[in-house]
Amino acid sequence: MDLQHILVPIALFALIAYLFKAVLDAVMRHRMLREPGTQDLLHAIFKEEQQQRRLSSLRWGILMLALSAGFAVIKAIGWVELSTGGLAILLACTGIAHLVFYALTHRNP
Repeated sequence: MDLQHILVPIALFALIAYLFKAVLDAVMRHRMLREPGTQDLLHAIFKEEQQQRRLSSLRWGILMLALSAGFAVIKAIGWVELSTGGLAILLACTGIAHLVFYALTHRNP
């Protein structure tokens, strides 16, 4: 079976799910803006979303750095083909990145 016959439906499903979520979020925001007396609630929601976007950028930055380090290790070892060892290095780097993110975001003041 051709790989394209598998990837295209999966990508299409993911795109439709993302678009559905985006439209639903837009409708909810529009309804909240029309409601009287929800300015404090809206301010709190927007502030939380801004914080989540910032943390998401931090998470992805740490993850990309860790994966690039994993690929550098694989290159330094000299592995050319996909193997379980290479996959283990990439998974370990991904796990370390998530642990670093958790440690950075859950520090006690």
